[in-house]
Amino acid sequence: MYVRCLLLLIAVIVADASKKRYDGKIVLSVEPSEEAHFQFLSYLEDHSQIDIWNELARNTSVHVMIDRNNQTTLMPIFESLNMKPKIMINDIQRLLDGEEQTLRTLSRIGSGRGIQDSFYNYDQLTAWLKQMEADFPTFAKLISIGKTYENRDIWVMKITSPSGGTKKTAMMDFGIHAREWISPATGAYMINEFLTQYSAGGDAKTIMDTWELHIVPVLNPDGYAYSHSNDRMWRKNRKPVSAGCVGVDLNRNFGHQWNTGGSSASACADTFHGGSRMSENEAKALEKYMTGKTWTTYLTFHSYGQWWFTNWGYTTVDPPNYALLKQKAQIGLNAIQSVNGRRYTLGSSAQLLYIASGGSEDWTAGSLGIFYSYCLELPPTGGTGFIAPVSEIKRTGAETFVGMVAYFKAL
Repeated sequence: MYVRCLLLLIAVIVADASKKRYDGKIVLSVEPSEEAHFQFLSYLEDHSQIDIWNELARNTSVHVMIDRNNQTTLMPIFESLNMKPKIMINDIQRLLDGEEQTLRTLSRIGSGRGIQDSFYNYDQLTAWLKQMEADFPTFAKLISIGKTYENRDIWVMKITSPSGGTKKTAMMDFGIHAREWISPATGAYMINEFLTQYSAGGDAKTIMDTWELHIVPVLNPDGYAYSHSNDRMWRKNRKPVSAGCVGVDLNRNFGHQWNTGGSSASACADTFHGGSRMSENEAKALEKYMTGKTWTTYLTFHSYGQWWFTNWGYTTVDPPNYALLKQKAQIGLNAIQSVNGRRYTLGSSAQLLYIASGGSEDWTAGSLGIFYSYCLELPPTGGTGFIAPVSEIKRTGAETFVGMVAYFKAL
């Protein structure tokens, strides 16, 4: 017993030693109000001076991670540009240490730890998905739609009931960016809610009797696994792209109007768009699975900021039937707000924020012709950003489920 405990302790120490630390890192809140501010922040990010956490938005708080040693240099510059800098997180590593300790505690609890109570890593999530398929064989089918660079499966859970005739179809993906842990957790929450609550009737039964749901809990398995094992703040996938640079931003790699603005050609940048459109295994897998099928709607779930984006991301021109796109989304937003009171902002991402080409919702709308194509940025709007407490899984999951049910009923 003593030897077993000692080996476990050694394993934990070794695992911790392999993780990137963020000692001396802080997060500032700044408010860009003009194009020059956007260009300045983009330049700093491309040159690894800052890491932009949330979306670049006009006249709205933008959160940037910096080294504390650069604070005395950057704060006066931001102040001179009237960008209203404030310290939002004073010690990132302390938050990460607390998150790690919480996950360890939950892991020791064992039997009391469920999918809605902790942030599962990729292997744990895969095991859970397989168990759910085994527990609900009439309603759930787990499908591998492709392999990543590191040979992990990209899973789709197809959920529907055997009753009914022709059904509407929805594709939903989560976890395209590795560090956005609340996203895969929300996808898993919805899978769990639909499957476990069907027998009770109500909304789960109503939707599964009339819809066929295709849910990708983690579209970026390699990056997500790496964010658990090595670098909590990792964003991209894990394919080597040049000497010393790893990863492509999958949400800049999709083919519709690829590389036409708002992405980076720098291989080390967090928004690197890849060597060519649809170059990445993950994008190719989604393309192969979705092409040739009829889809009623597509939704991709990110974090954070509480936004519900319509297309387009690559241009500020209104998408076709913009009013109808917003009308249906507003129904979902109203339902979300009814649960915890949290408000989302609705509109075209390029109009509300800045241009960003290569997004998956632009591709599904522009290349696949899926009119109801959206991107949701889940909570929070600030606070601890990506480092959400485990209590947020149920809170975000519950309101998102209610919102999706209302939205599906409206289509």
